Amino acid sequence: MARRCPPTRRTLRILAFLTLLLLFSLHSFELLPSPTRRYDTRPWIPCPAGSSSFHASCNVPRTAVAPSVQVIVKTGGSEPLERLRAQLATLLSEVPSENLLIFSDLEGDVDGYRVHDIYANISQLERSHYPEFKLYDEQLAYKTQGRDTRELDGGWRLDKYKNLPIKRRIWQMQQQQQARTHHHPLMKWFVFIDTDTFVEWDNLFGLLETMDPSEELYLGSPVWIQQTVPPRLRYEFAHGGSAYVLSYGALRTLNTVEPSSSSDLSPGWLDPSSPMYSQFGLDMSGICCGDDAVARALRDRGVRMKGYWPLFNGEIPATIAYGKDLWCEPVISLHHIGEQNLSSLWHWVAEWKRRTRNQQPLLFSDLFDYIAADFSSSSPSSRRRDNWHNMIDTPDRTHHHHAGSSFSACRAACDADRRCFQFLSHGTRCDISYSIRLGQARPPADHNASGDEERYISGWNTDRIREWTARNHCRAAHWVHSNP
Repeated sequence: MARRCPPTRRTLRILAFLTLLLLFSLHSFELLPSPTRRYDTRPWIPCPAGSSSFHASCNVPRTAVAPSVQVIVKTGGSEPLERLRAQLATLLSEVPSENLLIFSDLEGDVDGYRVHDIYANISQLERSHYPEFKLYDEQLAYKTQGRDTRELDGGWRLDKYKNLPIKRRIWQMQQQQQARTHHHPLMKWFVFIDTDTFVEWDNLFGLLETMDPSEELYLGSPVWIQQTVPPRLRYEFAHGGSAYVLSYGALRTLNTVEPSSSSDLSPGWLDPSSPMYSQFGLDMSGICCGDDAVARALRDRGVRMKGYWPLFNGEIPATIAYGKDLWCEPVISLHHIGEQNLSSLWHWVAEWKRRTRNQQPLLFSDLFDYIAADFSSSSPSSRRRDNWHNMIDTPDRTHHHHAGSSFSACRAACDADRRCFQFLSHGTRCDISYSIRLGQARPPADHNASGDEERYISGWNTDRIREWTARNHCRAAHWVHSNP
């Protein structure tokens, strides 16, 4: 009979190690970084409490770029004036007046700031080429008559023609400044935002300090678009509401370099008498939006965008998908921030910096604290909200149940999946998600076969959310590499 040898100490150590490794992989997979997103970590020197990144009292390396940052706000005569005023009173109050430009489709003054009409120098010939400029003429008439231009509709259709003329105008302003001072222009970075954009300036400077403004850089949150006609190319542009940045090098190339020979641009991009002049030779008729136009004009001059999502972000705090793939990254921008929420968020961030002494960049894990009270077990709405959509647009799993038991069955399905943080019940459908979102109110959208309204009912596993957030502390900010 064969004799069994007892395991050696070395064998036991190996078995113990493999057992621990298996347990770690089963229970702590959330702590592992996403394998698909590359990032850097770097030292962070805090500013003194209460000082703005634009202020001289914040004397740290990243703020050396602040004096050379031009902030450009795009608004419109038919937009609510309260949005711009709220931004000027909060976010833009940190920006020195010489670093701030505001462009609209209507000339005026708002709270001591000049608002420039970007269409004022566009020829009548060019305006007649696009029917949307009828609204511009109506706005001018309203202003002459002393009427409120916000009574007019359709400003969003006129908006797409602003983006490229703004790029030409600020380039002309740079050249005029250089001619007056006989020095190179001070502004080296150009940050474009809407009136419902939030920007964390400190984090923006933390990104820009690693880059060279003489290079052709076009930075933002990428939106992908597919051509509908051959050759059906797929390309990207920077989402305007999420803020985007052009370096001096990119702005110079846009304004001085001929488009490529393969381009479909009009040769009249340098001819002020051309109907395509303000749009750098582009015919805007078939172009969706001004952001797309900017990307096309740059791309035809050899400048492609570098995407820095999720740092540049198009969500509000309540609709961000927090989780292992979006947690330790710095927050540079947010979008769709209404005037009341902007004031609340701006003051909250200022208090967060005071409380933490700004020891690290504002991360998405920190921003989660802004909405964390909504997941408190003491709140009845933390586990269930009727007529509420917690934004599970791409569910990780979907189940179907009988209508009468759909919510309870949906909760049970989420509880049974240890990766599930939240679920959404709508009719007989149950979607579950492995990320955390608060979401927004959503009224019933349709009816079932019996004619009854089918409500959106959202639920969360709040215990699991609290356990996960308590375990996942960020040791350093993840400054993601460009994508693409």
